[in-house]
Amino acid sequence: MPRGSKNDPTESGVLVYPKLPVPEQRARSEPRGPRNRSASRRALAIVGAVAAVAGLALGFVLRPVVAPDKRVAAAETRAAEAAAAADALETRADELEQKASKAAAVQKDLEKKLAAATKAQTELAGKAKDAEKKAKDADAVQAKLKAAIDKSSGEVSQDGDEIRLQLVDKVLFKIGDDQLTDRGKAVLARVAAALKDMPDKQIWVQGHTDDQPIYVPPPPKKLPKGAPPPAPPRFATNWELSAARALTVVHYLQDTAKLDPSRLAALAFGQYRPVSRSNKAANRRIEIVLYPHKAVIERR
Repeated sequence: MPRGSKNDPTESGVLVYPKLPVPEQRARSEPRGPRNRSASRRALAIVGAVAAVAGLALGFVLRPVVAPDKRVAAAETRAAEAAAAADALETRADELEQKASKAAAVQKDLEKKLAAATKAQTELAGKAKDAEKKAKDADAVQAKLKAAIDKSSGEVSQDGDEIRLQLVDKVLFKIGDDQLTDRGKAVLARVAAALKDMPDKQIWVQGHTDDQPIYVPPPPKKLPKGAPPPAPPRFATNWELSAARALTVVHYLQDTAKLDPSRLAALAFGQYRPVSRSNKAANRRIEIVLYPHKAVIERR
């Protein structure tokens, strides 16, 4: 290879290439070439796209403020209607609750009245049953007393719980007297036998007279020498006569018929409890009145 040529090695055997020219660095202020202008345009395009997207997003956000959406308005309307319906339902619920409370109070009051009515009905049923029993007992008592007498001797009647046996005075006593006649004793014996079958009855014997005063004979104008003055009448007034007759009947029932004396009582009414204004004979009577038995406290 010729010496000095391009590829001629040096004495050291190393190939030496010729130096290439180095371009000079340009100042930064020097305008860029076409490649730099293309990058700038791409950057501006990207910035514009971002700005457009941001504008669209902002417009979507601000759209309900700037231009309200019909769907939003419809939703708001439905929400308002739902709220109104909820208020109406709440008001209705309150009304129903008040009505339920009133109905519960009414029901409680009705139950109370029903309980009272049931109790009253039970009491009435008990009273009716008791009254029916008393009526049957009274009928039985009257039947027994009526069997002991006849129409000429007296009559039997009832006044509430009282059963009355009215005996004609002339059957039992002589006029103005308090001693029993034989017929009177026979009548009282039959009555006493009936009364023994009624241990739950009290026996009150009542004496009655008419309004005719007790006869008092006038004193003689002149008494024989040594003759005693006439004896006064046995009974000063009708009080004493009615009381004596009632006691005579009570003693017969106790002493002869052997009835329990705790069941007996003697009362005198004189002429002051008449049963007739015109029939004086009806007012002269002995009444044997039967009452429900009352407990007698025994003395210790």
